[in-house]
Amino acid sequence: MKMKKSLPLVFFCGVLLSLFIASPLQGQEITPAMEQEFLDAKAALAKAKDAQGDAYSAENMAKVQELLNTAEKVRSLKDVTPFSQASRLARVYAELAKAEAELKIEQEKLAKTNDDLKQVKDEIEELRKLH
Repeated sequence: MKMKKSLPLVFFCGVLLSLFIASPLQGQEITPAMEQEFLDAKAALAKAKDAQGDAYSAENMAKVQELLNTAEKVRSLKDVTPFSQASRLARVYAELAKAEAELKIEQEKLAKTNDDLKQVKDEIEELRKLH
């Protein structure tokens, strides 16, 4: 008879213990470092826009915006993993968009310089033929 009374007590204590252990794992607060990652991602997006990322790397810029929107949505859920992942990925994609834009701009400059060089060489060749 004593066993029947202690079983619900053991069960109740087990439930309480599991709640005390699991509670801190579920609702972790977003740390200042995680907030900084999010702000860094926004700053990287601004730098990518300044580098004409929208024109030269539209796909990556769209991905950045999508990831920042995701981070904003999950911020209030106090689930730090998706917030942190979305913030980090947004920063990386923004940096990629900026680098891609800078590369394409430099490639265009190089192509223009090569065209100018070819034109000058052709003019020099024409001048040689005249003399």
